[in-house]
Amino acid sequence: MGWLFGKKPREEWRDKPQAITSAIPRDDDRAGPVPPPPRTPHPPDVTIHAFADVPDQRLMRLATGSAGFFLEGEKGMDRAAALLVLTSSEAAPGDVLLFSPSSSFEEILAARPRPQHHIRRDDLSGRGVPGITGLRTRHAGGGLTVLRLGPPPGARWVFVGLHAIAVFAGKVTLVDGEESKVVPAGNIALVGAPTATLYLEAGNDSALAVAVGGARVVSALG
Repeated sequence: MGWLFGKKPREEWRDKPQAITSAIPRDDDRAGPVPPPPRTPHPPDVTIHAFADVPDQRLMRLATGSAGFFLEGEKGMDRAAALLVLTSSEAAPGDVLLFSPSSSFEEILAARPRPQHHIRRDDLSGRGVPGITGLRTRHAGGGLTVLRLGPPPGARWVFVGLHAIAVFAGKVTLVDGEESKVVPAGNIALVGAPTATLYLEAGNDSALAVAVGGARVVSALG
């Protein structure tokens, strides 16, 4: 039996121009969220600690009275260091202090330099993450990423590359493999395997958290 219009559909498809790679938007150019990363075979290995009980190897105390989670940026020429403030008589809990490139944990403790940049928790500067309400990138550079989370949406968020999430109001729920772990205000979740896919379930309307990670943090809806 012949085709109604005298031309086979498959031949019509061949006549149409094909999409080229350069026409596909990059993640930075997207109007919507990036596709969620696949679940990794290994879990993120999340441990939860009260702000006062952060393990010593991840804790820094400054002479100014600030104390919190310390993270050095990924190796590179402009490598920086960040202190996510958990308790302080000066900076507000949830603020992030960024130190000059190449400052190590030991150098900061010995020299006590002033932070190069002070990111305030309640300052809504930075940039939003395309297609994801309630998530802002406060800093990206020096091998580090700082995110402000809250309030979480009804949908699930997915991350790769985060090292810590500190909750300052409300609560959030993280999925560690097959186990859901609630992180209430006044606690920090440390991610033992940052290369693993980390799921954040909706918390409550008052939830507010600050997260720090490496240079290549992935944020998506999942």
